Amino acid sequence: MLALTTLQQAGLTCIRFGLPILAPFWRNALRLSLGQVGLLLGAFDLGALLFFIPMGLLADRWGEPAVLTAGALFTAVMTALITRAQSFWSVALLLAVAGLGYGSGQTAGTKAVAAAFGPGGRGTAMGIRQAGLPLGGVIAALLLPPLAGAFGWRTALAGAAAVCALTGILCWLGLRDTAHGRRPGEATGRGNGREGRLAGQGTIVDRVRAILRNTGVLRTTEASMLLVIAQFCYQGYLALYLVDRFGWSNHAAAVLLVAVHLGGVLGRLAWGALSDRRYGGRRVPALVWCVGAGTAFPVGLIVLPHVAHPSTVTGAALIGGILLLGWNGLYSTLITESAAPGQGATAMGVSMTLMYTATMLTPPLFGFLVDRTSYAVGWASLVGVMAWALVLTYRIPEPAAHDPA
Repeated sequence: MLALTTLQQAGLTCIRFGLPILAPFWRNALRLSLGQVGLLLGAFDLGALLFFIPMGLLADRWGEPAVLTAGALFTAVMTALITRAQSFWSVALLLAVAGLGYGSGQTAGTKAVAAAFGPGGRGTAMGIRQAGLPLGGVIAALLLPPLAGAFGWRTALAGAAAVCALTGILCWLGLRDTAHGRRPGEATGRGNGREGRLAGQGTIVDRVRAILRNTGVLRTTEASMLLVIAQFCYQGYLALYLVDRFGWSNHAAAVLLVAVHLGGVLGRLAWGALSDRRYGGRRVPALVWCVGAGTAFPVGLIVLPHVAHPSTVTGAALIGGILLLGWNGLYSTLITESAAPGQGATAMGVSMTLMYTATMLTPPLFGFLVDRTSYAVGWASLVGVMAWALVLTYRIPEPAAHDPA
């Protein structure tokens, strides 16, 4: 379950994180401004935002395997159709539709892992599963630039779609025998277990309202809405920053994102393990350390000299990945541990819907800000965003120990 949910998330993010990797190629081929590039990045997130809650409800009722499989295959097919699009707006529309399946990994995958591991190892396990997101970025950064350089961005995007489809097929083959749960108490809404009874209580609106009244879920979500702004601006515009300010080639700048996403993998593993081993299953102290260190990082991007050696830039990109991409595993663990039993996937869906409101709006706003000022102003704005997130992180209550299934 852990391996397949991690791979499924990597397949989805090979597409999502592949978009900024292809941004330099898109900008040239479609003659886009930075603001228009941001609109394309936000279009995918719009689709994801619209379907996070439905994906969570489906996972709580019908089980994780079906949602994991269907989500990956749907996103792969719709992404493949983008390769036939000819205009900016048709690409944007198809990206939004492709994003509808993206929430399957965050909702069903997070719930599956939270149910399978106890509090003593859940942070580490969730860090491994959440590492699937930057792992997909690593795959995209290694695979897509050579394809785009040799055959064009459409072929590269088709390659990302093929990776995503493969992970959906693997989930179908590996998880189809667990469609109705894996252990007592993990039954879906169709079963007779405790989860099925709890997940089926009340209307959808009632369940969403109950989740929004949960202090732990709400405060974790508030902090994550700011953290994700810094994350998506960093990974979305770093390649363009290297091209525009440092004169790097499109290919070299795109490949550097391997370091960013590798840092994300390392960060999610390290911060999750820290919460398990150093803090005995408490997530908030580890998150405070991550956010506190990340607050100062954008300053490094501003002062990085034009003549910086590529190894120095690579090291900085890796550190940025550890700090600005490394918090997600702790976030997912906090949401599932704070949620009422039987509502883990729905709580993730509600939280991700709110969080992706920020991811949908931020890339174009950041692009327009840089267009009208400078990259230095854009990176400086992230310092304020991270500082605000740090204040909110201190207010997150530590979840009471319970089985989040």
